[in-house]
Amino acid sequence: MTEHPTIIPHSKPLLGAEEAQAVAAVIASGQVAEGPETAAFERELAGRLGCAHAVAVSSGTAALHLALAAMGVGAGDEVIVPSFVCAALFHAVAAAGAVPVPADIDPLTLNLDPADARRRLSPRTAALVLPHLFGRVADPAPFLEMGVPLVEDCAHTLGARVDGRPAGSFGHAAVTSSYATKLIATGEGGAVATASEPLVAAVRDLKQYDRRPLDRARYNLKFTDLQAAVGRAQLRRLDAFIRRRREIAACYRSALGPPLGGEKDPDGRIYFRYVLDAGTGAEALIRRAARAGISCERPVHTPLHRLMGLSGFPATEGAWRRSVSIPIYPALTDAEVERVIAVLTDSR
Repeated sequence: MTEHPTIIPHSKPLLGAEEAQAVAAVIASGQVAEGPETAAFERELAGRLGCAHAVAVSSGTAALHLALAAMGVGAGDEVIVPSFVCAALFHAVAAAGAVPVPADIDPLTLNLDPADARRRLSPRTAALVLPHLFGRVADPAPFLEMGVPLVEDCAHTLGARVDGRPAGSFGHAAVTSSYATKLIATGEGGAVATASEPLVAAVRDLKQYDRRPLDRARYNLKFTDLQAAVGRAQLRRLDAFIRRRREIAACYRSALGPPLGGEKDPDGRIYFRYVLDAGTGAEALIRRAARAGISCERPVHTPLHRLMGLSGFPATEGAWRRSVSIPIYPALTDAEVERVIAVLTDSR
């Protein structure tokens, strides 16, 4: 009988005794819903994002929805987003009542192309969402110059810094995610961070409906102290997580070549994903790796413009066709890194 190799997953959180002890303490306290542990998590997360305030919510999608709604974005408005992202951005914009307007990416960085975003501005543009894709911080300057509120999506860059400033500290607001596959993992969860007291107050008002007037739609999108306990422990380990991601990326770069989106390795890059340029063989590479027990994936399942039935977007199309995301996370061992390299080298 052929022995199948142990599967190396595409993503995996690193959770251990520190997180377990933190959760046990919350359980022992009896305060498991949103309370003091969540407030402490919010303060610590705000510090990592370089913002005065943060509000923890139920998911990254909820965070973007509430950030836009709190900014007054709604029916009749347009929000510019990159096409090369997951569908969560579409749903968050739609939940706020606005229309997502996809724009193309810069093929050299895979982040939103400022020139194409500018071409899509209209009198109805109410906001622009700038994801720092795959752990590479986008330059916010050209987007800030466009004169519309900027929301930084830091789901892939929590802990990254550029020119001494944290990613998330440049825009009108920042959103992040602590889903199980993200840089810190609380199972589910997200947050809105901002320097604006009125904006944070509006987000807090929207995320819970109890003891509120019925003057507008409100939601039950709260966090829990159980999640916050895990999140605080994960934040304490974030710098070590980032160092390990960079170590693995250096091994991959040496053996497999630079990631898709350019050879340069900006100081702020933290490698949430390591995306290979597979040329015309992306699907074949994913299948061959799977047969060897290595789980690789498309880093973006389907670009937004395709989901929306739109044509064009040449840089997004090119990146999507060639891209394969390979395992990279702090729980990945040296032996597993060597096995990924051996399998992918043999597959090329």
